[in-house]
Amino acid sequence: MKRILPLLLALLMLLSAAACGEAPVVEDSGETTTDADSAVLESTPSAETKRSEAKDNLPADYKLNGRKIGILTRDNELRQMDVDGGGEELGEVVYDAVYARTRSVEERLVCDIEVTAIPGNFTTFGSTMEQNILAGDDIWQIVNTPGNASLTAQRDYLFQQLQDNKYLDLDQPWWNGAAMDEISIDGKQIRYLVGDISLSMHHYSGAMFFNKRLFVDYGGDQSDLYQTVIDRKWTYDKLREISAGMYKDVNGDGAADENDVYGFTIFTTEDVKYLEYGADVRRYSRGSDGTVVIDYDLERADTAVTKILILLNETTGARYLNTKSRDFSIFTGGKTVFIGSFLGASTFASLRSMEDPYGVIPFPMLDDRQTEYTNFIHDSAAYYAVPITCKDVDAAGAVLEALCAETYRSVIDIYFETALKTKYASDSQSGQCIDIIRATSRKYFLAEHNKLASQSGFLIAKQVANGSNQLASDYAAVLDTGNKNIRDLVEKYQKQDAAAKQ
Repeated sequence: MKRILPLLLALLMLLSAAACGEAPVVEDSGETTTDADSAVLESTPSAETKRSEAKDNLPADYKLNGRKIGILTRDNELRQMDVDGGGEELGEVVYDAVYARTRSVEERLVCDIEVTAIPGNFTTFGSTMEQNILAGDDIWQIVNTPGNASLTAQRDYLFQQLQDNKYLDLDQPWWNGAAMDEISIDGKQIRYLVGDISLSMHHYSGAMFFNKRLFVDYGGDQSDLYQTVIDRKWTYDKLREISAGMYKDVNGDGAADENDVYGFTIFTTEDVKYLEYGADVRRYSRGSDGTVVIDYDLERADTAVTKILILLNETTGARYLNTKSRDFSIFTGGKTVFIGSFLGASTFASLRSMEDPYGVIPFPMLDDRQTEYTNFIHDSAAYYAVPITCKDVDAAGAVLEALCAETYRSVIDIYFETALKTKYASDSQSGQCIDIIRATSRKYFLAEHNKLASQSGFLIAKQVANGSNQLASDYAAVLDTGNKNIRDLVEKYQKQDAAAKQ
């Protein structure tokens, strides 16, 4: 399977520096990481082949002769972005492209893709999905499942292994082999598919937004900010410096309150996770058999905790609201210069109708010794999987391969180039930063398997929620249990596989 694409990252650095009129220098620090370097979310066509002309390896005469292929999904943006655009043309460029893609695959394979969309939150979705699959009926041949309803909730047993599927070619550029390897319990078994087929993987990548009018009015230089990002100098400390300098005590009462304008605002614990994973902390290693061993770089993690706590708790211009939902009106209404959220927020009506122009940049790095951004993809993003009740796994694989390949050919450029970088972004430099976000977005084993790994996936965010640094004791409390849970599950799967081969 594909691994991290170092040439792509180097190319982005070259292009970004060239666009700003500087001679680029690409350095190798000699440092390596384990989890962060292995799961870049990216697919890029070769120079010789245009994306729209890329060919898949499905047999030209493969047809399903009118068979129904049922797909289960959540009745929210996951259906619109990942599955069928909402089931009709909605006049929205990305959703309509997804709709056209799905119709194209139906025509190509002569099948009827029937979508079941379950309303409610991810908990409702997960329990409904589990109940129906365990009932044993072959209702859905494919499931589009948010990670927090399946993988994070330890529902792997509902899905089949797909690494040897007849029609899935997981080395093709439309699949993200690195991310699938990353989340695999043993680096071998693939139950969850990641690729261009799931736009939600891009939608829920971390991103920061800044109000360009406020930024300039309060003494900032946009070109300098973008160059700082491009030069890999965008760090926790830099964000703190800018946030403190741009705070305005609007009512002059000497107290930081909701009437003032802040430099940086982050809303929820979920958004703190984006900030946490920007630090590129090693959290695990894999043994010779591929089994994950929780293995934190505690020194770097402790530094990250300290810097984030100072940023959010001791910086007048920065605030962590710790709310259950995001109130983007704080940003659109000019009450904060920066917010930290996720890339897909740029498609929301509130930001699209915002009077002030805004820019897009990645979440910062821990320090300028870090050679690349490490951008977290939230577990609200959806995987594709095939339930254990599916009686024709090959057919499901063929449909998934066709959908993913067609997304690569006809949807990805519309999402990034037409929508995010042209329709929604207000300048070309935001487009460059979106490229950086796209090239450095990753899945992380412990984050996705957080429950299995005894809640070790978000230990840094936990310290922020507690308001104090107890990292060492919290790590010690979960280490043995988390590693035992992982080993036990690997052994369980090994016994199942051995029994199946007898």
